[in-house]
Amino acid sequence: MKKLFLTLVCAVMAAGAVSAQTYEQHVFGVRAGLNIANASFSGVSPESKAGFHIGGSYQYLFTERMPLYLETGLEITQKGFKLDAASMKCNAFYFEIPVLVTYKFEVADGVRILPAGGFYYGLGFAGKTKALFEEEGAIVPVKSDTFGSDGMFKRSDFGMRFAASVEWNRYVFGLGYEFGLTNIAESGDAKTRNFFLSVGYNF
Repeated sequence: MKKLFLTLVCAVMAAGAVSAQTYEQHVFGVRAGLNIANASFSGVSPESKAGFHIGGSYQYLFTERMPLYLETGLEITQKGFKLDAASMKCNAFYFEIPVLVTYKFEVADGVRILPAGGFYYGLGFAGKTKALFEEEGAIVPVKSDTFGSDGMFKRSDFGMRFAASVEWNRYVFGLGYEFGLTNIAESGDAKTRNFFLSVGYNF
């Protein structure tokens, strides 16, 4: 009886070790997709603007006992907004680093659902803001850099990101939403908003 018990314990431990080894410790991938970006202003309601994002991702396994991952990476992402009142269109390009916690739920053979949540940091590096203003009865176009000494916005943006993805074998399909927590306006108050759809591949 004692030998049978020890055999069962060893079998369970061995099965657990094999199961633990099925989770990849390091997962690298690429992501690209569509942004529907906007910004929140005090007393102003701008319209959303389409953009894109592209970059690389990295997932690190926290523990061998469960598929709990730390996800990060580096993306180039296009944000901005439109404002009809001033015929304004703002383009803002950022280098963005997300830091998320994600869990992989196995729902079928080769199919996993990944909810994720965390933070992101963005550094604005390029962009133009175009607007039409009326001056002495004439419509005058004005074009300026989005960032920089004459720009409307500060370069640094920090906020929260929530997302959900589906992994099918090595392919990834996801959607998410991110909202800025810091004021990015040089004057006044403004925070970024962005809904995104993405596709990707894990190597």
